[in-house]
Amino acid sequence: MNKTQVVTLRIPVDLKARLENEAHLQGVSMNNLANYLLTTQISQIEVLSALEKRIAKKDISSLKTKVRKILDSVEKSTNVPEWDEVH
Repeated sequence: MNKTQVVTLRIPVDLKARLENEAHLQGVSMNNLANYLLTTQISQIEVLSALEKRIAKKDISSLKTKVRKILDSVEKSTNVPEWDEVH
């Protein structure tokens, strides 16, 4: 089992109410929901930071060329709904 530590956070009253409400709807404790939300968000931030570091070392023009090549290799579909078309 992971060790835990008590941390006191100051959050706006409305955010606490939203957290309590969502925890109730999900059937979990506010603590469990807060841990889940913090874990998922910090993971996303860490991934974005790692990608930014990798991209910073690359030539943007060459990256654009590679992305265009990938996109050009995707089969074109004529059954794309209008709301999903790229303009």
